[in-house]
Amino acid sequence: MQRTFLIVALAVATSTSTTAHAGSVGDMGLSADQIRSLNAQLTAPVVAPGIAFGSPVAYGADWGQLFAGVGGQTLPAGSGDSVDGSMLVGMGFGDSQVTAGLELSATVISITDDFGADGSFNAKMHRALPGRASVALGVEETQGWGLAETTQPSIYAVYTQTIDLVPQSPRRPVPLVFNVGAGDERFVDPGDSGVGLFASVSVHPHRQLALIADYTGRGLNAAVSIVPLRRTPLVVTLGAVNLTGRLGGDVEFAGGIGLLHQF
Repeated sequence: MQRTFLIVALAVATSTSTTAHAGSVGDMGLSADQIRSLNAQLTAPVVAPGIAFGSPVAYGADWGQLFAGVGGQTLPAGSGDSVDGSMLVGMGFGDSQVTAGLELSATVISITDDFGADGSFNAKMHRALPGRASVALGVEETQGWGLAETTQPSIYAVYTQTIDLVPQSPRRPVPLVFNVGAGDERFVDPGDSGVGLFASVSVHPHRQLALIADYTGRGLNAAVSIVPLRRTPLVVTLGAVNLTGRLGGDVEFAGGIGLLHQF
């Protein structure tokens, strides 16, 4: 089963009235662009939508950030079950803005049969770069237990960058996030060795909505990610995997819910 997990970024938000702040900061001599930028920060959701649907990203959790995700996916005919799910919990250490951040997480492979009996660990070292970019080195599915005990870990390197499609928009920029990387094992075709390439791109027409296309090195996925409630750090992502049929079988549907906590 291909597992899809959500990684969410934390944004600082304060609930306020846009009109009231525009007037008060205008009296302070700020330009119209500065007022729009300030209002955008004050009214931003507490988390951002997902930016990938299957591929790892270079953004990661720092110290004080806890996250959890639950995902499910339909299974091909003949698999025994029609749907299966997985769970991910993790925490950040360090500071990616100063030195480096370390994100550690554990994956429970199946939540439908013998919960917790099978799973593995993941680790990612990430470093923020100027211009809303980041690089990371990571490993997935290492030190497995249960049915995952013999699974080979996947090692990867990835670069993620955020740019504005319409930087001079009178209302707000439209962010685009692209993600490119390389890795072994789950990023190459089953049975193959060597290194495979993966990439994803997401467009954010609204601060609480992202449209995602993701090539994992094995197949093409597409998804929609939303933050349903601006003041709640919850992200919901729904999509389809194996769109081109490259993995054999039919297109399958997948989804996940991610939650972030800052302390």
